[in-house]
Amino acid sequence: MSEEPTPLTRNQIITWWASIIGVCLIIAFGSIFVTRAYLLRRDYEFENWRPPHIARLETDLEAVNRDGRKVSLGELRDKIYIAGYQYTDCPAGCLGMASVMKTLEEEFGGDPRFRLVSISVNPKDDTPEKMNAWVEKHGVDSENWWFLTGDADEIAKYMISQFKFYGTELITDPAKVKAVGEFAHDQRLALVDGDANIRGYYDVMNVQRGNQEFERLVRELKMVLDPELKLSDFSVETE
Repeated sequence: MSEEPTPLTRNQIITWWASIIGVCLIIAFGSIFVTRAYLLRRDYEFENWRPPHIARLETDLEAVNRDGRKVSLGELRDKIYIAGYQYTDCPAGCLGMASVMKTLEEEFGGDPRFRLVSISVNPKDDTPEKMNAWVEKHGVDSENWWFLTGDADEIAKYMISQFKFYGTELITDPAKVKAVGEFAHDQRLALVDGDANIRGYYDVMNVQRGNQEFERLVRELKMVLDPELKLSDFSVETE
């Protein structure tokens, strides 16, 4: 017959429970330490967050401004600008985009570092004269706001390869053309800093979240213009 196990002594029981409690305390304090370290790191990252460097304009784009002057994006080095696609025959979306950019001009136009750049989706038809007439008609006339046209192929390639914008598609359905225009194009705005880095894309024309995207654009534009600003300076929650 096998011998029955020897009952634990009182000291052994105390030692066993002490070991269990000790392990539990180590786990508890370890969890508290890890959680505290995580919260401190999260607060640090929140406080020191900056709009990221998403892409960079590695090459230059030569174009023609609405006043007929030949310009290049390289001239905007040391400037901070918002860039987007537009074209004069667009029946709806481009007017909304221009309205958004006009609001930015009204708020930030007094800063000598700030610029706006609208680049034609349809350079073959958007002559400088036509673009200038469109600008005057819609009240978005500002010397700090470029409306660029030029070689259609070069602009299309540049917007995809450098700005990382979506490719443009030609719409052929007459009903759709009447409603949204001849071109389905990227309607985001890009924020470019003084070193030609793209710091953000903003889907300001999005039906559902356009207002939030515009608020994010304004907030991040302010942070690029003023490196001393932090997220905690804005009464918003992180997204």
